[in-house]
Amino acid sequence: MNFADSQLFFGIEPEQAERMLPCLEAASRDFPAGKLMYSYLSGQSSAAVILEGSASVVRYEANGSRTILESLSAGGIFGADLDFYTESLGSVHVVCDTPCRVLFLNYEKMIRPCRSACPRHLDLVQNILSILSGKSRLLGERVEVLSQRSIRDKLMCYFGQLSVKSGSHTFTLPFSMMDLADFLSVNRSAMVRELRFMREDGLIAMKKREVTLL
Repeated sequence: MNFADSQLFFGIEPEQAERMLPCLEAASRDFPAGKLMYSYLSGQSSAAVILEGSASVVRYEANGSRTILESLSAGGIFGADLDFYTESLGSVHVVCDTPCRVLFLNYEKMIRPCRSACPRHLDLVQNILSILSGKSRLLGERVEVLSQRSIRDKLMCYFGQLSVKSGSHTFTLPFSMMDLADFLSVNRSAMVRELRFMREDGLIAMKKREVTLL
């Protein structure tokens, strides 16, 4: 995708967005799959837009386990104050699921008017507020899922959210089974077993990553 098509530059003409890049100290980088490309522990002051590929925001625990906090695809935005993570989490990173091309921007330059007085800078700030609002909504959805007591309840709650977003009872999971378990913070073997029981009970039909709520 073109960086100007991202939510960050919504409502800004591509030529105007292009002229803003020097003021934002923009730089693009390529990363291979599996590469850690951003750490919230480092105190980096950059924000980033994924131009190509997909990545996950992952928290690693001291015991070696991990939790997927967010899944990012092309157009996804992360970094600096665009997320609700604090230094107390310590081990939160953004890891490439596939090869990625990422545009890094200076966050401080983004939220303050530049010397060149870019005419659409206010639109950029408004878009940042809109992104923060969207991330707050996603956080609320995640809390709703994680607050469910059983693995089945977590799965049904999450599947319900995906169904609403897709506008259909049939939707495609954005995760592999391993990553889905990490996203739900449950044991993978127990989750796979529960998915089998849910199929046997007539709650869902499932073919690879395609799920249908019955």
